[in-house]
Amino acid sequence: MVYKNKKLVNFIFSGIIGLLLATSPSFAIENKLTKPVLIEKVQQSERDKRQYEVIELANKMRVLLVSDPKAVKSLASLALPVGSLQDPKDQQGLAHYTEHMVLMGSKKYPEPASFSQFLSRHAGSYNASTAAHRTAFYFEVENSAFNKALDYLADAISDPNLDPKFADKERNAVNAELTMARSNDGFRIGQVDSETINQNHPASQFSGGNLETLSDKENSKLQDALVNFHKDYYSANIMVGVMYSNQSINKLAKLAENNFGKIPNKNINIPIVDKPAITPNVLNKQISMVPAQPKKLLFLQFPIENNLAKFADKTDEYISYLISNSSHNTLSDQLQKQGLIEAISSSINPIRYGNSGIFSINVSLTDDGLAQKDKVIGAIFNYLQLIQKQGISDAYYEELKKVLALEFKYQDVERDMSYVEWLSDQMLLYPVQNILNSDFIATNFDKTAIASRLKSLTANNARIWVISPNQTTNKTAYFVDAPYKIDNITSEQKANWLALGKNFTFSLPELNPYIPDNFSIVKQNRAQAQPAGFSKRGNHLHFVSQYFKTEPKAAIVVSLRNNQAFSDAKAEVAFNLLDYIASRNLEQLRFQAGVAGISLSTNNDNGLMISASGFSQHLPKMVTAILNSYRNVTIDEQSLVLAKSWYLQELDKSEHAKSYWLAVNPVNELSDLPYFERDERRQITATMTINDVLTYRDNLLTHSVPYMLSLGNLSNEDSLDLYHSIQKTLVRDVEFTPVDNIQIKKSLEAKMAQYAKSTDNALMMSYIPTGYDRIASSMLSYTLSKIISPWFYDQLRTNEQLGYAVFAGPVTVGDSVGMSFIIQSNQYDPVYLFKRYQEFYPVILSKLKALSKEDIEQYKKAVLDELKMPPQTLDEEFSRYMADYRNSRFMFDSRHKKIEQLKKITKQDLVDFYNRSVMDKKGFVFASQVLGKREDNAKQPEAISEFTEFENVSALQNELLK
Repeated sequence: MVYKNKKLVNFIFSGIIGLLLATSPSFAIENKLTKPVLIEKVQQSERDKRQYEVIELANKMRVLLVSDPKAVKSLASLALPVGSLQDPKDQQGLAHYTEHMVLMGSKKYPEPASFSQFLSRHAGSYNASTAAHRTAFYFEVENSAFNKALDYLADAISDPNLDPKFADKERNAVNAELTMARSNDGFRIGQVDSETINQNHPASQFSGGNLETLSDKENSKLQDALVNFHKDYYSANIMVGVMYSNQSINKLAKLAENNFGKIPNKNINIPIVDKPAITPNVLNKQISMVPAQPKKLLFLQFPIENNLAKFADKTDEYISYLISNSSHNTLSDQLQKQGLIEAISSSINPIRYGNSGIFSINVSLTDDGLAQKDKVIGAIFNYLQLIQKQGISDAYYEELKKVLALEFKYQDVERDMSYVEWLSDQMLLYPVQNILNSDFIATNFDKTAIASRLKSLTANNARIWVISPNQTTNKTAYFVDAPYKIDNITSEQKANWLALGKNFTFSLPELNPYIPDNFSIVKQNRAQAQPAGFSKRGNHLHFVSQYFKTEPKAAIVVSLRNNQAFSDAKAEVAFNLLDYIASRNLEQLRFQAGVAGISLSTNNDNGLMISASGFSQHLPKMVTAILNSYRNVTIDEQSLVLAKSWYLQELDKSEHAKSYWLAVNPVNELSDLPYFERDERRQITATMTINDVLTYRDNLLTHSVPYMLSLGNLSNEDSLDLYHSIQKTLVRDVEFTPVDNIQIKKSLEAKMAQYAKSTDNALMMSYIPTGYDRIASSMLSYTLSKIISPWFYDQLRTNEQLGYAVFAGPVTVGDSVGMSFIIQSNQYDPVYLFKRYQEFYPVILSKLKALSKEDIEQYKKAVLDELKMPPQTLDEEFSRYMADYRNSRFMFDSRHKKIEQLKKITKQDLVDFYNRSVMDKKGFVFASQVLGKREDNAKQPEAISEFTEFENVSALQNELLK
């Protein structure tokens, strides 16, 4: 499960209202719903050919049915408008705890792991989440298993066992989940916020729950509270459901009646929060806080009413649009050019506290920006004044309306279980007809409302957060141990902000020149580039989309590969500094492209990799603009200082991650050839000069070899023209030789240890056998993981409560793949975890041998269905080329080879692979362990004594390369 302090309302650039519902011709009769539709039809995009109907069951539950003949998998969710805001004071976290307990077995399916094991056999998974205002449950599964999966979920909600024997286990699970979240600064900020708002509002409570808050007390027994919470709130009449499948509407309606219809209707009213969260005495405050991660943040937060009913006005989104805009001489542009900020944005959450919310201006500061935060604050208030006086414009609203319309019409949505989680949220918050388009319509330009909101964005009405290391604090937030301090904003501070703000002269944003107006589909040349052998002098590859031929979108990746680009640590540092400087220079283009439905990014791929995807009209010129920015951006002392500060912070972030990520990182880093230690890169960063970066840039942009892959709505000629234009800028006689990936060819038992910044320990055990090629090891390990992951989770997480983060899955080092087992624990150290792993490995083997041939074939079918699922977006289709592209495998046949390999796998193959890798350790065995931080007088966690100790990743990598 995931506990979420979920931000539900974001500023999303999206779409237009499609007023007509379309049905597939083959479904026309069967999809004619005989039950009455509730209220009104769902408004959908004119390009969306799915059928949507909302029905009301006899138990008064509203259910959204989505019939999609092309659905690659089936999805469902259930949600109720009850969350942590309904926690009783004497059992804080009860909503979250209840969410856990209802999934611990039901009357019909008493075994806690039965649902997850069923889904694992059928290419599925499930999750649940608790927010302040709601609780949701959701799953995805292969189409053929949808009916049974619905029965599992419905029975869990309607008839959970709520067995007291699991009470302590799930209390520990909740506690471990929240302990793990201590390193999450969003969670820490949320707790400090709860301690600094009106303490009579339920949002002031500890919403997640822990062993202390969820316990028996003199006047409250936890088991009684659990049973009563479920009895009082889990009622069909306030619930909503979503069902998405390839079945017809009538069949889905019947499934809804048979499954969701059995949830009892207790005729309860939706609980109402009537106390204010933000009272006058908690405004005009500055909150200083120390983060868990190395970061420098500034938030200006202002209370707003719950205005969801006016979602079509887009009042707050309009203001957010102008604040976030990065065009010339805007707030963002000036603060960036002065080296004060990394980025500025705005977010809106009208239901942060249930009955009210916040409008937040969010700034990521540089070192200079932190030192001059008053100047940044003054600039923000100055810019807000400019918007109030001159920025309430029909032109901006029409632009906003247009980009929203385009995004909705041409939505890129991956329909997985997070999609139906979102749909159930939408059903709880918006009218039926606007479930799909509430975020995407702007039909009422309310200038008075915008002016009124802008007038409220003042220091007197603000809660200003300064979050960075070394803040002066005098309090510690409960459980998360976040140091903080809250002070009144003084009149002197406000006068200073006013004076500093007057030093800025801003311009309002220019209208966006990249919003597309040409959506024509190009005539594809049949002589498009075909899969080809790798050339050391470069390759151009262009493909017509096999799935999205009628979309006016494309995707392009260009790589300038250079064998010297990452040949030593200095080169790697130089690349990152150059990439940062060029990216800052591209901020205006990146923002305008994003608004216009184009995603731009840069990365490394044995050199510089430029990626662009979205509407195809302006796409090639975007790639050229990025390359020109790299070539022409000024590299001076200020930009170099900023780049160094950013890079050092990024290096530090790697060492402040959650414990299980700290354990995973060394395994991933082994595949990064050659790997250079962070300490070495820190030392080199300090000595880098402007000339070092200029010399690196000159070599990268002249002596590299161009490789390009494009997909979608570009002609082969236009794609080739772009490739040739890039090729002309490079020296012609240069060659690039790919670096061979690591292959596990010998046995080695290794270990490494790290020390966490948090209290949690972690152990990742990796087992990669010799004797298998890339494709075989990949499919054997992936299929195995589908089988054994639920067993590992059920025993070591559910039954033994060794930790909250418990995983078993494939692990890759170079071209070799094996099995890994990971636990993050706030109770047990690596020695104990390793002991339990070793004791459970033979159990896994026995269970594996006990599976029937039919069982194995079902697991294989689930994996095969995953591999054969068509992509849901053009970006997903493009991503299927990328692993082969990065590895210079230009036949692009890895997926096909995996499918053919999977078909051959037998039960004995799986047993042999498990024996060879895990039981017999014939290959690479790697213990990556993390020791949590303890008080000096507490028992310290112990590292395992087995295996050969390696000081760092580069030493281990060198051994594997021998």
